[in-house]
Amino acid sequence: MRPSLPTIGSQKGLAAVEMLIAVPVLMTILMAITEFGNAFIQYTTLNKMAQSGVRFATSGVTGTASYDQIADVDQIKNMVVYGHTGTGGSSLVSGVTTSNVSVNHSSGHVTVTINYDYTPIISGFSSALDFNVPLNVSAMMRTAP
Repeated sequence: MRPSLPTIGSQKGLAAVEMLIAVPVLMTILMAITEFGNAFIQYTTLNKMAQSGVRFATSGVTGTASYDQIADVDQIKNMVVYGHTGTGGSSLVSGVTTSNVSVNHSSGHVTVTINYDYTPIISGFSSALDFNVPLNVSAMMRTAP
């Protein structure tokens, strides 16, 4: 006796069930890739901001008698956050303020550090969980020969 082959009629709805299983998995993977890419872009931008600030700290000093000098700390912080030495304007990265920036000048080196909490888009779906990721970047440059 030969087993009967399944007929096409018994396969109805199987594609819909497979789609119901596959779509949430694929959407989760797509959201993860998007969030990782967005966080990487923000990290890279913060890194460039810190590099710009440390470069300004060492080159923004004119007419000093000593090598081991840096620019005014408030001007350095404004350069990091706003892209210029004046106060005000819009931040280069949303949510970064001058209070997130620290400048340390010691033993012939200047270090600019930015501490920022990246808030992913997915955190808007659930308020009970904390999805914030701390992004901390630093840039260091010598001020003395």
